[in-house]
Amino acid sequence: MQQITVVGNGVAGWACAKRLGEQGVPVTLVGPGLPHDRPPLSKRALTSGRIPWSTSSDGLAELGIAHVDGMVTDVDFDTRQLTVATDGGVRTLGFGPLVWATGFTFPRPPVPGLDGERVHQNHESIGTAKLHERLTSVAGQRVVVIGAGLIGTESAASVAGMGHTVTLVDMLPRPLSRLPKAAGDVAFAALGQLGVVFHGDCRITAVEHTGSTSVVHTTTHGDIPADTVIVAAGFGSSLPTVLAPEGGLMIDVDETLRVSDHVDVWACGDCITFPHPRWGRIAIPHWDHAFQSGRHVAEAILGDRTPYVRDPYWFSDIGPLRLQLVGMAERADTWGDENGLLVGRDRDGQVAAVMLINAPARLNEAREYVAAGLIPTHVH
Repeated sequence: MQQITVVGNGVAGWACAKRLGEQGVPVTLVGPGLPHDRPPLSKRALTSGRIPWSTSSDGLAELGIAHVDGMVTDVDFDTRQLTVATDGGVRTLGFGPLVWATGFTFPRPPVPGLDGERVHQNHESIGTAKLHERLTSVAGQRVVVIGAGLIGTESAASVAGMGHTVTLVDMLPRPLSRLPKAAGDVAFAALGQLGVVFHGDCRITAVEHTGSTSVVHTTTHGDIPADTVIVAAGFGSSLPTVLAPEGGLMIDVDETLRVSDHVDVWACGDCITFPHPRWGRIAIPHWDHAFQSGRHVAEAILGDRTPYVRDPYWFSDIGPLRLQLVGMAERADTWGDENGLLVGRDRDGQVAAVMLINAPARLNEAREYVAAGLIPTHVH
């Protein structure tokens, strides 16, 4: 079989490359540093300082995977060449069959003072290592976390658990505002138990750095002093123009995760939308989908034509709180407690989503209800 080039060495790219390597397929994996598990960096690696590497250089060699340590900056499908920025300079790399698995980027909001090394991010290994070093250098710091989505909320809880005084701010009115209200309510309560102060509807005008401290200036909550500032607000596209001509976040793929507009090109992970038999074209930006879709692309390259079918699912650990959601929460018109499950139903009364709050043992049950659109019939 031809050499397969996999661009992206996070969860999806590594899952694909590893499966191909296990089957004796030659693989070139392109990505910065060794493959590592990026989504949990906001929790485990932040507090422990141990980056969750997926493998080592020896592990790559054992699978026959050649690693190009760099970032792809351009793709030319006419010449089948990648432009790769590496520490040693820019190089070109020819490719045959191609898998794209670069996920998202995490640009900083356009607020004065949020650029530069004084403001931290923890979505990849280098930034997380620096942040861990900062947080463990001095006890009892004042930490401001900007952004109360999943990564920001998890980060705030983790930092508070390290003994720091944490203020979490967001321009929306509550934590996890883009999720069902119940998620934000229990997240707010969990954060409060950890001592995290939340400022919603917060408008930041600038972040000023003086000496070893910073001040977050707002028009709504005054000046918030900080020893450490973490930004976890929003995400952006990682796709080159040729794959997203209008600056889109995601690539449309078919039921086998093939990119239909290009020859021998597949995509997986956070950066794809795929056809679902019930929901239509959807995206699932979460670890579970990244891993499963990466494996599925490998099987498709190996000749399997089974359609990729995955119900939406995500989980989040916010201190002692475990949130899990199966299904399409945005398709739910009403939410209610049904035999201990928080169930969202669409306009036709069918189960669109189920949220579990500290109930991981009921995950399979929740999956079954969403898949079947059934009403829970028994109590645990």
